[in-house]
Amino acid sequence: MSTEEREFIKSVDNTILTASAKTLKQLQELDVKTQLDGNSFYEEYATSLESKKEKPLFKTRPFSKNKPY
Repeated sequence: MSTEEREFIKSVDNTILTASAKTLKQLQELDVKTQLDGNSFYEEYATSLESKKEKPLFKTRPFSKNKPY
């Protein structure tokens, strides 16, 4: 598993932990669908984000000359 995949999974997990009741209901429906289809929840979630183009999959940090990365 790549670093990007691990970061994405952490991001999804954080989204779940901080989600509203409405969002949790939608995530639950996606989870049931993926279980019935035998697909990965994280892959289906990523696909749904890409298709809706709601937000980027990964956040990027702004470049700063004052902070080393």
